[in-house]
Amino acid sequence: WLRTFEQAVRKRAVDECFMGLSSGYDSGAISKQLINLGTNFKAFVTYNNENKEVLDKRLEYIPNVQVSTMDEDLWQGYYDFLKGKINDVALKDIASMGVAYMFETAKEEGRKVCISGQGGDEIISDYALFPKQSTFKGKFPDNLTEWSNFRGNKQMEYLTALEEIAELYGIEIRYPFLDTDLVQEYLWLTADLKNKNYKAPLFEYLTLNKVPFDENVKKGFRPI
Repeated sequence: WLRTFEQAVRKRAVDECFMGLSSGYDSGAISKQLINLGTNFKAFVTYNNENKEVLDKRLEYIPNVQVSTMDEDLWQGYYDFLKGKINDVALKDIASMGVAYMFETAKEEGRKVCISGQGGDEIISDYALFPKQSTFKGKFPDNLTEWSNFRGNKQMEYLTALEEIAELYGIEIRYPFLDTDLVQEYLWLTADLKNKNYKAPLFEYLTLNKVPFDENVKKGFRPI
């Protein structure tokens, strides 16, 4: 899985790409692998709802970072712009306005490719830390069958929102965690390995690459 993850990012990395960086597992792994590949990329950061200590440590080794905050007027402006242009579920998600702001800023800088962590929660953990929207509640079974978030439910909800917003700004989104080979490598892991740690393969990657992270913590993106 670790080797395939590195390949999945390599296949999608391009100079002048960009990403949203949080204090979580998914963006921590992607940003580190982009650095390992020598990719010239930009990270967009907001400290709201994030672990400031973890983010500060990550920013020490990421050369191109924009730290932004959204006040209520800016957030409302993006809400008004997106209303009627994206689906109602996406519009009700507070994160959508932050995504639009990131995409618009990137577009103005001539950046056209976003590297997204979508799929990490849906496949590698099935939202283990959010039991109400999880099938397995943190414990993958020995006899694994397709679960709700694998390609539907939250997977489809967030993919649809991202693609609808990206279309408005002419942004291409690339998804390393949805790489077919990477997904298959995860499915092939034994239940013991899947359940060894929260997001066990990413735990190993972050640990081996000395990436600071909040162990067993999942926080949603809140731009305001």
